[in-house]
Amino acid sequence: MRSVLLGLCLYAGLFWTPMGVGAQDLSFPQVLELAEERSEILMLQESAVKSAGLAVAEARSNLGPELTFEAVGGYMAHPPLSITVQPGEISESPPIPATPLTFPEDEPSGYFELSLQLSQPLYTWGKLKRSVQLAGLGLETSKAEFTERKRQMHQDLHTAYFSGVLAGDSLGPLQQILDILGEIEEDRKRAFELGTLNRLSVLEIQAQISEMKRRIVQAEQAYATALETIAVYTGLDPENLELSSGFRSEHPGISETELKESALESSPSLKKARLNREEARANLKLIRGEANFRPDLSINLSFELSGQTIPLSEPRWADAWDLNLSAGVGTQGSLFDAGRSGHKIRQAEEALSASQLAIDLLRKQIRLQTRQAVEVLELRWAELQETGAAVAQAEEEEKNAGRAFEQELLIREQWGMARIALLLKRLELSQREYSFELALYELESLVGFP
Repeated sequence: MRSVLLGLCLYAGLFWTPMGVGAQDLSFPQVLELAEERSEILMLQESAVKSAGLAVAEARSNLGPELTFEAVGGYMAHPPLSITVQPGEISESPPIPATPLTFPEDEPSGYFELSLQLSQPLYTWGKLKRSVQLAGLGLETSKAEFTERKRQMHQDLHTAYFSGVLAGDSLGPLQQILDILGEIEEDRKRAFELGTLNRLSVLEIQAQISEMKRRIVQAEQAYATALETIAVYTGLDPENLELSSGFRSEHPGISETELKESALESSPSLKKARLNREEARANLKLIRGEANFRPDLSINLSFELSGQTIPLSEPRWADAWDLNLSAGVGTQGSLFDAGRSGHKIRQAEEALSASQLAIDLLRKQIRLQTRQAVEVLELRWAELQETGAAVAQAEEEEKNAGRAFEQELLIREQWGMARIALLLKRLELSQREYSFELALYELESLVGFP
């Protein structure tokens, strides 16, 4: 049957050339390979995965120490005034001071301070650990979303590619039907001129011709749209592409039980749901670590340096500077929050319970989707077999009509109608092959091995 369709496509090439000379043959596996390398959609998703990986590194860095600094430089408009003590003001005998004493002497107007703070968490009730765990689960979720997006891209490309194949295969038979209808129109016009047919018969055939022209335009536009869709994902020139893969027409040996298990195992949605459950569990532990009477402990080192002169600006500049170093263990926590922590814990517990319900529901839905996909596939296979038998019948009827026409037992219009009936059945067969291909790929994508 494929050889017959290919022959018709070659015949159609005499009337319509979708690609032109030098077109690039492109199979469906090649389309997928190029799309995975060039698609901006996947590049964006890959960027999201990289961002999630950096979030994990950021969360891990919170486990280590943090060193902060603060530097201040200022000017005092009114520095402390100097006080002068005259000789003998403190004591007359002996005179104290013996000479005039001024302090503070030459108080500068500048003020400088530098401080360094080193903090290292010791114990945080698992909050930092849970933060790292949540970031890691976010990374895994991003990877699952990438797999899900790639699978959806494959399905979109599959639909577009084989829509183009269907449109290309349809153009040959449609053009043949249009030619036959043109012959019948000529015969009816002559009969109308001779008065053996009424005008309605001519208008009827002209309406059928208009329908065939509309279907040809529809097929041409569908083919162009399919190529443009492929170009969006692959970056190729749609004007220089030719689709070389054909429809599959063999029924796969399937075990519905095994298909359901494969669908459950490979489902990105189910993996995301499980990751959501783990995130809910880790978030619950994190919130419990933030509850009342659970203070964090950390080591703190503080280094402070302050002075009033610019370093090295004068011989005794170091005399105006002070140095201080302190170390200690700090703690911080909540004693009372009006019940907020309790409410947050109960919300997190409810989210964890809901995540498990979501997993159970999704498992049932995936099994149901597999059952529905198998149902559609079996129906499309039965329709394909039915249409194949109808094509064989139409071929025999066309042969008999051809012999009868040669023997002048039928007029040219009757033979033409038999040929049109065969071509319409072949078009229907192409449509059935397309529907079977879509159903087959839908099931393959669902179970994870297209």
